[in-house]
Amino acid sequence: MNARNNALFFGDDNDYEAVITLTDEDGNDMDVEAIAAIEIHELQKEYMAVIPTKPHPDFAEGEVMILIYSEDEEGNPVFENLDDPEEFEIASKAFEEMLAEFADAEEDDDDEEENEDYLSDISQIMPGVTIDYDK
Repeated sequence: MNARNNALFFGDDNDYEAVITLTDEDGNDMDVEAIAAIEIHELQKEYMAVIPTKPHPDFAEGEVMILIYSEDEEGNPVFENLDDPEEFEIASKAFEEMLAEFADAEEDDDDEEENEDYLSDISQIMPGVTIDYDK
C-alpha cells in the first residue's frame, strides 16, 4: 500500500474516517471502514479488513469482511471480493494473528500505564525518590 493510501485509511492525524462504498452485483451500496491491512507474501497480495459503518442485515455485529487490495496505475485503491475459500482461510488466519498481537500489545501498554500510575506519587511517600520509566 502506498504511503498516501496508508495515511488516508489509517493515518492518526486524520480528522475524518475514510469511508469505502462497495457496490454488490445487484447495485446495492454498503459503506465500510478499513480497520486493518496486511500483505501476505505467500500469496503475493494485500488484503484489507473492513467493517460496515452502520448495521447491515448481511453482517453480524463485529463481523469483518476481507477484501483483496491493490492499486491502479495512478496509485488509487482498488478492492476486489475474496471468493477463493483457501485464500480466504489464509487471509483470515493472518488477520486473526495480527489482531491478537495488537490486542496483546495494547494489554501490555495498559499494564505499563497502570504501573506508572501506581508509582507516580512515590515522591510524596518517600521524598527524594523518583522513578525513571525511560530506562
